[in-house]
Amino acid sequence: MKITTKRLLALSLALITVLCAAPLAAAAGEDTRYYDWKQYDPRWGSVVLTNQTMKQVGCLATSIAMLAVRSGLRDESGFDPGIFAAEMKKAGGFDADDDLLWEALPKAVAGLTAQTPWESLNGTRDEKTAILKGYLDKGCQVAVAVRNGGHWVALRAVTGGKAVMMDPGSAATDLFGAYPAAGVTRVALLRADKPGVQAKEESTMTENIIAFLKDVGVLLLEVFKWFYAMGK
Repeated sequence: MKITTKRLLALSLALITVLCAAPLAAAAGEDTRYYDWKQYDPRWGSVVLTNQTMKQVGCLATSIAMLAVRSGLRDESGFDPGIFAAEMKKAGGFDADDDLLWEALPKAVAGLTAQTPWESLNGTRDEKTAILKGYLDKGCQVAVAVRNGGHWVALRAVTGGKAVMMDPGSAATDLFGAYPAAGVTRVALLRADKPGVQAKEESTMTENIIAFLKDVGVLLLEVFKWFYAMGK
């Protein structure tokens, strides 16, 4: 059977559709939205720590809940910042000022401990980014104090020279794009221990694959449009 230019174009378009749709469907099936958890979410924003609510002062608790999932110790099925806060309260994990007590972490999330709850972060923006990457490379789960200690975020990845955060207080993801490096002076390093469970890779690999396949699809479409026009 002779394959005409028109048939070749149709087959190519079908192939492009399959290539682009497969990773999109896979990504949609990955329920990994924990990195978008916010302390003010109505599902747990009204949960009281000691005197104040998660919405008011729950940035660190929300950040640690996200890191618990990132580490692989917990997943989004039956776990969220509200549940974490409740477990911490049960374990006496908040003091009279609503500050989190690090020693209570393993009681709320088995296997999660504060390896170094107070580690200074010094240097330029690039130097701090490199230090943060080093912590991730060592397998640490990292909570980062910004605004000179006035707010906490969780570190998701360092990719392309950029520190990617999970911010319980905003939709921003670029750590040093959202917060001046001068005010990012402290981190808390957490350790996650659980036999048989490895920390989740939190790069943007899926997003990069999708973007690449979209670009390939657009390019192939233009090429075959040209062949089709030439074959008329």
